[in-house]
Amino acid sequence: MSNLLQANTKVMNIKYLIDMFSKGIKKNITQLIPENIRSYLRYILKLIKIIPLAISEVRLAYNYAYDFTNFIRWSSVRGSSTQTQLGALITMDYHRIEKGLALKEPKVGFGTDIIERLLSNLWEYQKKYGVDEIVQISINTLVAYYEFNLNNSLKNDRLYHELLNLKEIIPADIKVHQGGVLKITGKQIIESSQINFRDFVNSRYSIRHFAPIDVEISLIEKAIEMAQKTPSVCNRQSSKVHIFTSNEDKSKVLKFQNGNRGFGEQISKVLIVTSDLQNFVSAGERNQSWIDGGMFSMSLVYALHSLGLGTCCLNWSVQHQTDTNLKQVAGIKDSEVVIMMIAVGHLPNELNVAQSPRKNICEVMIVH
Repeated sequence: MSNLLQANTKVMNIKYLIDMFSKGIKKNITQLIPENIRSYLRYILKLIKIIPLAISEVRLAYNYAYDFTNFIRWSSVRGSSTQTQLGALITMDYHRIEKGLALKEPKVGFGTDIIERLLSNLWEYQKKYGVDEIVQISINTLVAYYEFNLNNSLKNDRLYHELLNLKEIIPADIKVHQGGVLKITGKQIIESSQINFRDFVNSRYSIRHFAPIDVEISLIEKAIEMAQKTPSVCNRQSSKVHIFTSNEDKSKVLKFQNGNRGFGEQISKVLIVTSDLQNFVSAGERNQSWIDGGMFSMSLVYALHSLGLGTCCLNWSVQHQTDTNLKQVAGIKDSEVVIMMIAVGHLPNELNVAQSPRKNICEVMIVH
């Protein structure tokens, strides 16, 4: 035991001597270096610590500038110069009339400024781009508005004559009956919604193991039709779905997304959901593309699930250069914001899925 104590004491003494020697060297070196040089070295050390943070901030600012530039270029904040932009303004206004008519007690003669702007934009639209469904739906909505006011003892002669003139320009082959309001019952809605939604959502998983069976385009089309019922700002429906089917095309787009490693080659169809910035009109809508596009994407995933298909949401959290490169390779317009990719395939007989437990409800639900 005494030998062990002696050995430990020697080790401690050696360590003490080394520490003292190191401190002595540091002190002597410090004394040898002039203060101005020491200050400069301290400044350099601070820069070394700050530079990585500064680079991250510059990168963040540059990517925000990319989003800002795209929004300024393609939205209508500086006026409408494309068919999609003008169509979005028309859609926004006719939907405002629809919303007014859908109230419990609509105000007679509401929205006169909206009516004037809508009529002006309709004439400009048909002059530049002809007559299509947007024009017909707008006219149908204006007719519903006129009839509502007329039934409430308010006759608008100017609107009546404008509608007569607009109806004359509608080609015979365009027959759209939508627009305005639809009278239904609460019972109809309840009866149509009788599914076990809890079981439905709990049965959906992110699939990373697909059966080697091709997914028919007709199934994708059915799912997109269902997803089109997704709410969007003023019903402008900015979302689009790009479908990639060949192995070559799927590989080209998937290489820009890291979340498909290990199963990307099994994917039957790759969908890219986008939102067209030409549908947004103000600074307040600068983030609306991601909101509308995100809601549409979830509807599409649920629609695909209802058709018995497996899906995996592939996030698109990338920097501007990757975003630009994907658009070029995929043939996506510059005006479209990429929301996400969705991997689609048929389900195998057996597979493993991530359990992905959810947070406790008390962490999510906040009652005010």
